[in-house]
Amino acid sequence: MRVNLEARAAAAENRKAQTRERLLDAAVAVIGEKGPDAASIEDFVAAANVSRGTFYNYFPTTEDLLRAVRRKLIDALTIVLDAHLPSSIPAAERLATRLHSHYALVSSDPAWGWVVMRLEATRLGRTNAMEVSLDRMYQEGVATGVFRDLDPVAVRSVIFGTSRMVQRDILMGLAPPGHQERVVAILLTTFGLPPQEAERISAESARRAAEIQAKSRQRAA
Repeated sequence: MRVNLEARAAAAENRKAQTRERLLDAAVAVIGEKGPDAASIEDFVAAANVSRGTFYNYFPTTEDLLRAVRRKLIDALTIVLDAHLPSSIPAAERLATRLHSHYALVSSDPAWGWVVMRLEATRLGRTNAMEVSLDRMYQEGVATGVFRDLDPVAVRSVIFGTSRMVQRDILMGLAPPGHQERVVAILLTTFGLPPQEAERISAESARRAAEIQAKSRQRAA
């Protein structure tokens, strides 16, 4: 009987992918409960029901696992946004919608929000893809005369720092109604938009983000 080597190889790759996803899902649960600093490899392998050797086959260090977890969480949101935010949408609207989408997901899924926030507090650094996307959007806004030509490193710090505080306020129950819209409007004003225009864009982007999230849930159901 001939052995289908391609089918066997494909099955092996599929098993490897499933094991990796099981480790990532287990890590999300463990980090949400204990935080990234208190969690150990033993916690991860126990939650995933795999051996320590299997863990090292996929992640040489705990830090490698944490990076993969954060990438998995952020990529899931990014894929959805990329599908609904074409480049034809002006930069200010795209930036505001991305921020509101992040806040909306934190509000609807606090477990996701806590895991992301705890990972951001580690020494992993920010995700490079996020910084590249942010820089591109901001430079598009500068090129069209919507945003002021500011230092990109400072812009990143303002956006990521502000977003982290908003995320914390949401998770701690400290964000009053309309808080996210006001914060995003202030950011847009800081970057050069007139206050009334910034408020309009923030409000419209919040509604767009809610619609995107609703569509995403319908497809996942």
